[in-house]
Amino acid sequence: MSLSKDKYNYCEMMRIVSEPVCGTVTVRSQMGRSMENSCSGFLLDSRAGHFLTHGMVLSEHIDEKSHVFKKLQRNLYCSGRDVLKYMPLDVGVSLPNTVLKFSENSDLKMELGITPSSALTERLQENQCIQFPGEVCGIFCVPSLKNILNKLMPSDSWEFGDEQTNKNKKDKSKSLVSFNLLSCFVLIKLHEWVPFQSTFMVKPSSQNYIGDPVEIMSTPFGGLNPDVFLNSRSEGILSNMAGKNKVLLMTDARCVPGSEGGLLLERNNSSYDRPVIGVMIATLCWRNNEWVGLSMACALPDILTAMEAIPVSISPTVSNLVLNSKSDPAFQNLVNSVPLISVRGSWGSGFSVGIQGNEVILLTCNHVVKDCSLSAVRIKWPSGNVYSGKLLYRNVSSPAFDLALLSVKVRPSDLPSIPQTALVEEGEPVLGIGHAVFNEEYDLLPSATSGIVSKVHRMRNKVVMVQTTCAIHAGASGGPIVNRQGGIVGVTVCNAKDVSSGASYPHINMSVPMETVIPIIQQFLQTKDINVLEQLQIKDPYVEGLWGLEAKQRGPKFSSKL
Repeated sequence: MSLSKDKYNYCEMMRIVSEPVCGTVTVRSQMGRSMENSCSGFLLDSRAGHFLTHGMVLSEHIDEKSHVFKKLQRNLYCSGRDVLKYMPLDVGVSLPNTVLKFSENSDLKMELGITPSSALTERLQENQCIQFPGEVCGIFCVPSLKNILNKLMPSDSWEFGDEQTNKNKKDKSKSLVSFNLLSCFVLIKLHEWVPFQSTFMVKPSSQNYIGDPVEIMSTPFGGLNPDVFLNSRSEGILSNMAGKNKVLLMTDARCVPGSEGGLLLERNNSSYDRPVIGVMIATLCWRNNEWVGLSMACALPDILTAMEAIPVSISPTVSNLVLNSKSDPAFQNLVNSVPLISVRGSWGSGFSVGIQGNEVILLTCNHVVKDCSLSAVRIKWPSGNVYSGKLLYRNVSSPAFDLALLSVKVRPSDLPSIPQTALVEEGEPVLGIGHAVFNEEYDLLPSATSGIVSKVHRMRNKVVMVQTTCAIHAGASGGPIVNRQGGIVGVTVCNAKDVSSGASYPHINMSVPMETVIPIIQQFLQTKDINVLEQLQIKDPYVEGLWGLEAKQRGPKFSSKL
């Protein structure tokens, strides 16, 4: 495949700016077995009628012993001819019915550009879509995505989609096939297609940053009922990135099975002209039987690069987007100053509350460093530098305000700016930052998740607990909760977990209010008097009951530690 520069210049010359046309694809077996699967996808080339979707659409049709699977494993590619020979399929693609109007009004000779965003609005009013027959013209793998998935999310500890729900019905062979399909994409040629002119922008991966606002456009449940669900949207942020060229994208925007193949777009103030960042590959993710509140996508530039190696003639109607980063420098500085703190294999997060010479004073959680008397405190900075930390204080006498202070000597290049603290307001948007899920061996920056302050608990006009809806998982303890202005309003301590069933609730979590504890910490830093920190040891039964999540009536008991 060749991504012709002439195509880009042609689009720029016509000043065509639009969004991609998204839809769903349903695949049925022709072998007499009632197997069907569906997911989302989008028009990669509106002129030739090429539609791209994710490999999971084939999960019900491929097994470990099939010729197609073996060829994908060996060559990272399987031709449409081999699919037709060894795995004949009926393919149907559903698109907004206004693509017919695009086609009827299209005149490439007159160089007309069509804007799908207006068509999507009209489709919502008509509540209809139209189906095109098609055929698979190739299945290909993105090598860099395959490599990082094998390293970061091995199949023996991770499950995706609805595998957790149906794990008793699925054997290990099927799970292995599904895992390998995560890094695969399917190119479909539509029949009965009348071309029209459209293009969309692709954002370079180098311009993606943690915390960037994003949106998923996909069809929940795939082809189950596209008249109802076609091209639904979900908002969130870019939580983290991994792999070569940031190929693996993680977002807290929520989606469900069937959304694989949908698009991850940059979210801005415009309802159109939003560049594409990536393609969704995993909706529901489970690690060691615990739900992880993140969805996964593959960066679209890497998909286009992988397509250049396959023997299919296609010219995606995309244009490269070059712009200055819109990411907040202050927020990026904060992300790059949240270290991973580990003791005897357990880990958490922390952030700086003071600097004394080349020593940084870190605030974290007591339970993160509870075994520090038995082992050294290891602190890994986001730069990759590793230091030994010294314990200054632990609150061991009360379940409330589960805090600890550490000091660490760092290199001048790692000296952070001291972040601002802020008063907390119920309902305000916030971000949670911390080293959730992934320990230090993966060399990732801390992840961020978005939410709101759902509840503020006060006692005698003093804030004693802050609850948020950010997705919080193990490893985030001790990390900051930050408002949109960059002020730290809380220290992440725990999420809720039903100890009887083992179910965790990452979107129900508690943090220590910074506005209550920072005056005490600042007094300690000024006086060096360790006794000052005893003010953090709250003995009030009401506050202790809040932090112990003590039930006022009979019912399930909850744990409050990550």
